[in-house]
Amino acid sequence: MKVCVVGAGGFGTAIAQIVSRNVDSVILIARNPSIIRSINENHENPKYHPRVKLNSNIKAKHIQKAHEVFRKSDFIFMAVPSGSLRSVVSGFANSLGDKNVISGIKGIEYPSLKTMTEVIREETGSENVFSISGPTFAVELIRNVPSGLTIGAPRNYWRELGELLESPNLFLDYSENIKGVEFCGVLKNVYAVAMGILDNYILGENDRYLFLNICFKEMSKILHHMGYEELLPKFCGFGDFILTACSSKSRNKTLGLMLGKRMILSKKSSVTIESLKSIKAVRKLVSGIKLPALELIVKVIENPNETNIYVDRFFKSLKEEEYNVEQTK
Repeated sequence: MKVCVVGAGGFGTAIAQIVSRNVDSVILIARNPSIIRSINENHENPKYHPRVKLNSNIKAKHIQKAHEVFRKSDFIFMAVPSGSLRSVVSGFANSLGDKNVISGIKGIEYPSLKTMTEVIREETGSENVFSISGPTFAVELIRNVPSGLTIGAPRNYWRELGELLESPNLFLDYSENIKGVEFCGVLKNVYAVAMGILDNYILGENDRYLFLNICFKEMSKILHHMGYEELLPKFCGFGDFILTACSSKSRNKTLGLMLGKRMILSKKSSVTIESLKSIKAVRKLVSGIKLPALELIVKVIENPNETNIYVDRFFKSLKEEEYNVEQTK
């Protein structure tokens, strides 16, 4: 079996390393000539995973050769920034239409509000488009630290995809709700930003976990509203939220910390761009629901100089607002 991973960044390279144990060959599609050369000659991706030895059956090719690689691949993993996905897949639509494509991208297109699998289906016409999501930092995943992933795919693909991602320390669970699995990846990023903002005002452990619980209840409320509540106990639900909202390694929590400190955000940062799009998209999708933590994020982004006022209002709203997920059923 031959597998291709589009995107030689942190997550794409980690997935390639895992899958390479179970298949004949893995081709990493990349743009950076120095990364391609290092992977092929030194079995290392020095930019994202320095000093990690990649398996010898992983090879890298430039994106210009993707058509040829796609034609020979049985499964194709997508691991590019969400803002680049449509342009990438549209350029290779003719080679992807009959392929099994797995998206590991956490983002949502704005203003179309389409998930990444929907973008892939729309551009390629492929019906076999699946998703993976879970509490995984790529730097730990590639080093075989015990990790969890949820596979979103029709039931008849579970065994094949499970065998593809088989690894001694990688734990898998499954759902047929492909769109829901990837939407959890969007939501956890949004609420990690909220936790980052609130972290600037936390006095102790009690209020830290109070706010964490409140953010999780809001996330649960949204998933109930969307009809995705069965995903809450999955790795893509609770596990990914806790990892992203609590860890100092989380880029989205760091973004929230910066917002809370009124720091100027880089307009060129892919994390900033994708997170702000996700926040706008989620707010639009659930515009009829009262969500104080989500509104806090939006207001802080719109007017960072008034952050103290918005946080104070959020604190006061906790006594007034009932966080009851049963109301949304």
